[in-house]
Amino acid sequence: RLRGPGGATRHRHAMTPRPGKVEVPIKGEVILRRPRQGKGGGADEEVASDVSKVVRFDGPTKLNWLCKALPLVRRRKLQPSEFLDIITNQRFAGNLDDVMPWGTQMVSMLRSEIGDFQPQQVQQLRQSDLWGRFADSDDERAVAKATSSTALPAGRAAAFAN
Repeated sequence: RLRGPGGATRHRHAMTPRPGKVEVPIKGEVILRRPRQGKGGGADEEVASDVSKVVRFDGPTKLNWLCKALPLVRRRKLQPSEFLDIITNQRFAGNLDDVMPWGTQMVSMLRSEIGDFQPQQVQQLRQSDLWGRFADSDDERAVAKATSSTALPAGRAAAFAN
């Protein structure tokens, strides 16, 4: 900033007036007319919880939905029963291609979050079409181990030890 004649503040990159012209400062304020967009400021994103809407998503969109919905279930912003109604719906896995990895990735994500669900909800999940089509026998053993009453405290202790 430079101080000009009469104490006016001029910016170094401001246009200089033509010779013989006097630069008159204009008072005013800048107004932003666009609404501010929240850029990850801690606000939860809206996740569709309508079964009829979610089951029509394609594979990658369902995977993205699951990525957003699982943390909400963990924090109880989305009820586990409502979440399971969507996941266990026959139509949820209906349009997933066996060749593409989306179904397998979804089962893997669900398996990693299995501790957030009650035992009867886990059983409901294991009986779903999604789980039946895309979970392999290793997944079944991992869930059985994680949900058995004797292995659960040791598994939680191991998780806290790391």
